[in-house]
Amino acid sequence: MSAASAGADPLAAALSDEWALLVAAAVVGTDRRPPPPPAFGWEAWAGSVDPAVQVLDRAAAVVAARRAGAVPAPPPAVLPEPAPDDERPPCPPACARRLERLLAGEHEVVVHEWLRLADAAGIQLPWASLPSLLLRGRREPALDRVVRRLARGRDRWLAAAVPELGVPVAPVRAAGAGEPDPGSPGVGTLDGGAAVTAIVGAFHEGSATWHVAPQLRAVVAALDPAWLAALVVELSRLAFDARTERTRAELLSLAELRAEMHREFASLRAGGPGHAEGAT
Repeated sequence: MSAASAGADPLAAALSDEWALLVAAAVVGTDRRPPPPPAFGWEAWAGSVDPAVQVLDRAAAVVAARRAGAVPAPPPAVLPEPAPDDERPPCPPACARRLERLLAGEHEVVVHEWLRLADAAGIQLPWASLPSLLLRGRREPALDRVVRRLARGRDRWLAAAVPELGVPVAPVRAAGAGEPDPGSPGVGTLDGGAAVTAIVGAFHEGSATWHVAPQLRAVVAALDPAWLAALVVELSRLAFDARTERTRAELLSLAELRAEMHREFASLRAGGPGHAEGAT
């Protein structure tokens, strides 16, 4: 037996002793009491002249040793049930990335529209975005109902399989009588010509300040998609005005994003999932 093997057992036994010493030193504080001498085999990490740094160095060594010697936990006796099958094609990467950007806060006002387009295209919700959608649904019952309808049972599976998410198994609230489904096609579109004229007129009058940006943003979010290109052109033609430039940039970005999103889904419907993969 080598000298290293002979010393392995005492070193392992000293592991718990060293950790107990370090915990006691951390609780008391090195400004009140210097750290105790290290246990057998741990002297190499006690060289710092700063007592606080010495405790941290020794603790880092102990943590690394404990992780290196950890035995993996046995597999669960009962494996979880697999997720429900979904016969629909998966969400193309470009559309999934678009949803991730929306959920991250980039013009999140059109999240409902993305869900309507995905429903019309007959594709699955992206697995990676489902937890975020369900967590968002806890404070938006209308969104929660749409997501659960499109998830095809995977919402209940995820809530049961990963309880630490805090997602309820059942919807937050049932739909009320006569309440529109935000996931239904055609909800919330405006007459395009009148809306574009009103938006551009607000800029010409100088009234499209950041104070009214939320109202104008809602108009652009509900604008008939056929008029988005015209709005982009008109907003791009506007002369610079310090009072309205921030609002113009915001509305232009939103209109461009919606136009790109509709092109992605139009390409998907026209040629199948593979045609949307290269869109940006």
